[in-house]
Amino acid sequence: MNFYISLLGALTAIIVSLIGAWFAIRNSIVLESRKLKEDHYVKYIESLHNLASDNNKIEYVKNYTFARDKMFIVAHENVVNKMLDYENNIKSLEKHDLYLTELIKAIRKDLKITDKKFPLIYLKK
Repeated sequence: MNFYISLLGALTAIIVSLIGAWFAIRNSIVLESRKLKEDHYVKYIESLHNLASDNNKIEYVKNYTFARDKMFIVAHENVVNKMLDYENNIKSLEKHDLYLTELIKAIRKDLKITDKKFPLIYLKK
């Protein structure tokens, strides 16, 4: 009888450790993915800022294009749609800030940052 109790205890310990390891790996993957997204989003915003401050510099155009292309890999589809909306409507000065704000809100939502009253934002040179 003691043998069965010991065997049951050992099996329980093994199962609990396997479940714990699975949750730890899963959590680690989620955190790494979130960090990767955050890094790409920050790089995109940085390159967008540089491009807006001086869109004649070929280096800024290249950096923006590269950051934009990387966004297609890691960004949520809502972020990609908002980014494309922003790019398609960038010429409309009266709606520029609205599309930029919607893009930033989508990025923040994808990073699980909650907002109640996010203000209308704009790029400043």
